[in-house]
Amino acid sequence: MTIDDEEAAGSATLMDSLPDRHRTVLRLRLAHGLPAVEVARILATNVEGILLLQHAALNLLRRHLAAGAVRGGEGPAGG
Repeated sequence: MTIDDEEAAGSATLMDSLPDRHRTVLRLRLAHGLPAVEVARILATNVEGILLLQHAALNLLRRHLAAGAVRGGEGPAGG
């Protein structure tokens, strides 16, 4: 496994640690590049709700990353 493969696997694990709705918002916004208004339409909610979910999801990822760094890089599930 290369470093890029390991980083991709770690990113997937982090994304999988998110609640479904948070993960969906991030995938639609970041991976697919959809604007918040389109994601809101798809998920039958409003733009403010999408932006709040995105913000919360990114904060969760930051916390998981910080916790992994404190544990020696074991990741959110403890290795």
